Amino acid sequence: MTYARGLELIKKNINQSDFEKIYNLIDKNFSTFELTPFEKIICCALSFFDNEKVELLILEAGLGGRLDATTAHKSRPIVAIGNIGLDHKEFLGDTIVKIAEEKLAVIEKNSIVISCNQNIQVENLINKKVEEVGAEIIWKDSISNNYELGLKGNFQKQNASVAVGAIEALNNLGFNIKEKHISKGLKKTTWKGRLEIINYLNKKILVDCAHNYPAAKALSNERTNWENEDKGIYWILGVQRQKDMYAILKTILKKNDHILLVPVPNQPSWQLKDLSEIKEIDLQKIIEFKKFELAIEYLFSLEKWPPNHPVLTGSIFLVAEFIKFANKKKY
Repeated sequence: MTYARGLELIKKNINQSDFEKIYNLIDKNFSTFELTPFEKIICCALSFFDNEKVELLILEAGLGGRLDATTAHKSRPIVAIGNIGLDHKEFLGDTIVKIAEEKLAVIEKNSIVISCNQNIQVENLINKKVEEVGAEIIWKDSISNNYELGLKGNFQKQNASVAVGAIEALNNLGFNIKEKHISKGLKKTTWKGRLEIINYLNKKILVDCAHNYPAAKALSNERTNWENEDKGIYWILGVQRQKDMYAILKTILKKNDHILLVPVPNQPSWQLKDLSEIKEIDLQKIIEFKKFELAIEYLFSLEKWPPNHPVLTGSIFLVAEFIKFANKKKY
């Protein structure tokens, strides 16, 4: 089990053997509930942090909202909200309003809600929710250029601003997190697989975990800053079957682009035969491969390496497997 890497106490991951003891206990005691892997991990996290008597607990939602496993912890004095977009539609609803209502269900009385700027419909729903339950809302613009961010991408300025807003709220609750530590934290923060350049056999491939429409849109916006982007991009794309492939393709695919369609390892994935049902997609631009390694080989078989770095995206699972694959080739 590698889930232990997600449970951290003061920059130190939980010991693997300790994690397995907690996990096995949770698995045994709650077997009748048929918990998902994520729900089991949340149970492990809450048990571990309770035993350690932590003063501050930071939980990152997965699905987000009313149905998210993190709601097992009832105390939410601070709720930090990033951009709400169309994702997990099969669980949260098929419109931005339905999704927002599900996500905002976690806001409770006296919560301090920190949010970046949102779609006007979402903004209205947030304002309505905090008024209904007696919470407080603090809206945050993109972070000042005075801060240096370790995370790449213009969209990270919004995320960073929400993070700083949460820290400011903590300070108002009695914590004492100094400005110099905030600046240092923002500068040193990194996230594997987010707009990351991977050197593979002396060639550069950009990887990004964009796996839904909002993330694909952010990636497409970043593209405008790339040199030679007008000459076309080779996209190594793998998308899980439940995702809105049409929205993703429509967002990232531009003139002169090529799609190298690959399966997401060990996940039901979109295939070329599925895309034939979407009339608006030019299938001439798509080549299908049985695994991502073959798509990489195809790029190396071209007469010239593409003028802009190829981009591998569409799934967190795909990016993680490619990074492991690339690292093995270094040795």
